[in-house]
Amino acid sequence: MTYKQALAYIHSRNRFGIKLGLDRMRALLEILGAPQRKYPAIHIAGTNGKGSTTALVGAVLKAAGYRVGAFTSPHLSSYCERLAINGEPIPPERLAALVAAVRPLVEEAALDPLVGNPTEFEFGTLLALKYFAEEEVDLALIEVGMGGRLDATNVLTPLVAGITHIALDHQEFLGADLVSIAREKAGIIKPGIPVVFGRQATEVSTVLEETARSVGAPYYHVGQEIGCQPTRLDLSGTHLKLQWEDEPPFAVRVNLYGPHQAANAALAFGLLKLVKAQGFPWSQHHLEEGFNTVTWPGRMEYLPGPPPFLLDGAHNPDGVINLAHGLLTLFPEHRIRLVLGVLDNRPVEMMGTLFTTILGENLHQVYATTVPDAKTAPSARLARSFQDLGVSTMEVDNPQAAVQAALAELGSDELLVVSGSLYLVGYLRPFILNLLAGGA
Repeated sequence: MTYKQALAYIHSRNRFGIKLGLDRMRALLEILGAPQRKYPAIHIAGTNGKGSTTALVGAVLKAAGYRVGAFTSPHLSSYCERLAINGEPIPPERLAALVAAVRPLVEEAALDPLVGNPTEFEFGTLLALKYFAEEEVDLALIEVGMGGRLDATNVLTPLVAGITHIALDHQEFLGADLVSIAREKAGIIKPGIPVVFGRQATEVSTVLEETARSVGAPYYHVGQEIGCQPTRLDLSGTHLKLQWEDEPPFAVRVNLYGPHQAANAALAFGLLKLVKAQGFPWSQHHLEEGFNTVTWPGRMEYLPGPPPFLLDGAHNPDGVINLAHGLLTLFPEHRIRLVLGVLDNRPVEMMGTLFTTILGENLHQVYATTVPDAKTAPSARLARSFQDLGVSTMEVDNPQAAVQAALAELGSDELLVVSGSLYLVGYLRPFILNLLAGGA
């Protein structure tokens, strides 16, 4: 099987839709020899910040000399990014071999009506869990795809768990309000397994705490047991003071941008303290090295140019809020030209309102485009959400043409921001890097 054939097979499973539930995953993992039991894991749920937290924890553990697997989604430019070890994506030929090995087992199992066909995400999860077992990782970081309670990754019994900030997203599957969504995300909390909570709305904290107490899981809050005090937020990075319970506070620099990254760093720090207590030692030097060198492309990724770009996959209202406030913090004097494309299942009009309200006069021009995905929102709908609020907006269906149109008008005091769906950012990122390198 070639890499291209492997990808086609993985994506062909999209026809089975989204099937929340764990029985099929448990059955298939037993057929594969229960790979998830062959290494300890950290399980991370939440709405936004899962990937950044995973990257932070992984960078520190790598600096400490561990071999760390990471399963994340979605990817930016290559499916291989979803299955990484110490930051290196799985080689394409290895992914193809893995698919070729798993495919016949899955297809035979699917003949049993009690098992059935795994979805695309379930199949990807099987690949990741098997890959990490074959590579004998010391520890795996497993990011929830959606929700938690019925997510395919919730077959794990992790060493520790973390829940990043919870906000409204995927409401058609997880519930209409924060409390309902929090209950789904809280489903990764397991008896006796310590869990760290990121900053949350009061009603979300209540749900998470009640769930943890009900199963006897020790819990720790960013902002309470884990001190987090931002001290400086600029293009040199995110600077903050961290503190674990009654230990002395200390200063660190995080190589990620945006005020929200301070809370992600604190959550990562809490997870690291808990795994340290369970046999994975690391030093202050390892923490500083990991936080100083961590990268997470496509998430408030600044490319100074010239011309200057900022790429961010703000694909839901909470992400838009983080991005907009981050832009005001990092670029208070810059006018912004925004190339934006989102999927049709997103609250397009709300996202337009948030960008416009928070950025105010800093938002100079919007280029409404499409995402290279069948589920894209029409550029006309996106444009209308800004035009109705008095923002100068241009419809450019082709994403690369939208970037070129923005560049043609970019002033010396302006920043070009590409945002919306991670699929759009991932599609445009190689194109933009090529432009900055002097390509045609």
